Amino acid sequence: MNNMLTLEEVKSYLAIQNEVVEKYIKSGRLTAYKIGGTYIRFRKEEVLVLRQEASPKKRSSKSQTLFSRIGDFWRFNNFYILSILIIIGIVVFVIRT
Repeated sequence: MNNMLTLEEVKSYLAIQNEVVEKYIKSGRLTAYKIGGTYIRFRKEEVLVLRQEASPKKRSSKSQTLFSRIGDFWRFNNFYILSILIIIGIVVFVIRT
């Protein structure tokens, strides 16, 4: 039963209202199962597919400009770049003295 979700779990997982869940069921994008006659459950795999479809697509790296790519590189690696420059500066200072 771990792979089945309740209506409330689906709504919170997809961040949608009852009307949207009903629309998904009527359109066939989501299959509802009745367990015990009244309890509606949904397959977790189907909900994961819907969530993936609804999530915004990642930007392709082609749409990024050179400036934004350099900015990203600096933001993630500035500690290492500065550390290397400081070490090189110390080595040069020690060699000259």
